[in-house]
Amino acid sequence: MGTEIKIYQSLWKNLLLVICCMIFAIGAIFIIADDSCKIMTKVCGGWLGVIFFGGGGLFICVTTFYNSIRHIPYLILYKDRVEIYVQFKGTYKVVKFEDVKFFRLIKMHHVKYIAIEYKTKYISQKMESPETSNFIKKLMVFNLQLIGSIEAILVSNLTMRGNEICDMLNERIKNESRLF
Repeated sequence: MGTEIKIYQSLWKNLLLVICCMIFAIGAIFIIADDSCKIMTKVCGGWLGVIFFGGGGLFICVTTFYNSIRHIPYLILYKDRVEIYVQFKGTYKVVKFEDVKFFRLIKMHHVKYIAIEYKTKYISQKMESPETSNFIKKLMVFNLQLIGSIEAILVSNLTMRGNEICDMLNERIKNESRLF
């Protein structure tokens, strides 16, 4: 087993998402152009649709091409950790296997995630840490109630299947625990 595995975002899956966003944005433009629509419909269905779907599609398009051109992997798997790329910060979030019990694949509304099941000690340290903002603490509690874990990794739009990634992560946790 290699020491480092890089997993990238799928260009084609993200472009399909961009196309869907643009179709909705075009539909919103038709709502704006329709003279028989009420003003509330034009504002909510039209302008907000253009801003949300058009802006979101444009953002996904730009970040996908940027990451593709720069060869920025979304996940990097090492023997002792996994690094997850955070687009807004331009850095990687490190998840150490020593802090994780296991990973599990979940599906919410046709989107696949890998839930990170942290050890209780790590969760309590994270919740009590002064570096963790109140917003992040509330978000972790919300995730815990929703999916049973404080964090998850989006795997629907990657070049490798989610179940394969999850199996590799769990295998690396087993290998990490055998060392100690």
